Amino acid sequence: MRPQSHPAIDGAALTAPRQPHEDAMASVSAVIISYDEPREQTRAAVESLLTQTRPPVEILVLNNGAPGRLRETLSGYPASVSGIECRENLGFVALNEAAAQAGGDYLLCINPDARARRDGLQLLTATAEADASVAIVGAQILLDDGATRNAGANPLHPTGISPSGGFGERREDGPPRDVMVVSGACFLARRSAFLELGGLARDLFLYYDDVNICWRARLAGLRVVYCPQATVTHGYEFSARGGKWFLLERNRLYTLLSHYEAPTLALLAPLLLATEAGILAVAARGGWLAQKLSAYASLWQMRRQLLDQRRRVQAARRRSDAELLALFEDRLDSALMPKAATAVANLFAVPYMALVRRLLASPPRLGAREAEGRPR
Repeated sequence: MRPQSHPAIDGAALTAPRQPHEDAMASVSAVIISYDEPREQTRAAVESLLTQTRPPVEILVLNNGAPGRLRETLSGYPASVSGIECRENLGFVALNEAAAQAGGDYLLCINPDARARRDGLQLLTATAEADASVAIVGAQILLDDGATRNAGANPLHPTGISPSGGFGERREDGPPRDVMVVSGACFLARRSAFLELGGLARDLFLYYDDVNICWRARLAGLRVVYCPQATVTHGYEFSARGGKWFLLERNRLYTLLSHYEAPTLALLAPLLLATEAGILAVAARGGWLAQKLSAYASLWQMRRQLLDQRRRVQAARRRSDAELLALFEDRLDSALMPKAATAVANLFAVPYMALVRRLLASPPRLGAREAEGRPR
């Protein structure tokens, strides 16, 4: 794979998305993963896609819930809207099934409780079309009031903690920019890149899949871009149902262990172990210690799958950890996290990461073409 320009790493400017002629715009398949949402909620998501300034060529609604539940939900829609019955509850990984069946050049994944603004799809696609190295483009996710941020450019801490970016703050405006992670509530993926990356990690099932695939895209030398002008309203309400803390914690550790290079894991070990101790204390206080401990047990049980995934991720690597750490956030700072706990964590993590960066510092890797032109 030839080296690509990465504005957030290389310092180049990223311009606002151009508005291509309608006939030149690539095709998009929209995907909604459904489980047990109210009929009206899913229909609102579908209708927000049908009324786009540039609607998708198809809308695929995948049913992870009771068989036949989409029949009434999708009644009355044009033939471009279709329901797909999953053979079992695949979680968010059902997106892989949609990718295999989709006919569009891009996949737009949107939550069933989200509604896209009319020009959202056009803005996301234009951003992706501006550079072939863009694999994923994320929207700004707003709460139901349309003025307050839910998520969007989600910060990624070196410990793998990735809270909702800008939660509770006023909506932002500005040009697209390169980031490490975008929200899974609504993102556009280049279908060819998504398939080349292997889709979502099948072992995760649900939660943290957005962090996982964005990180993998970055490791593979591709770009992840946040487009704040493309907005989506999201009926967000935090719920810990269905073992959410178990899945979040297991999947965070799975991703850390499969994505980091071995020397990076060794250098980060003190920080990671301190984080685990802190999370165990929080879990005990919050009543979800059993879920946290189950996450460790599950990770051990799936150790062979984890090792296989690690081999695949490292084989596809085109960017070093030293390069990508420029996109990580060393400070934990979120309205969703206790201020006292994050203040204590930052006292240790910030200076420690400064040391890690110095130890990992190395000259940027040369691409194949650069290496060929280098004097011998």
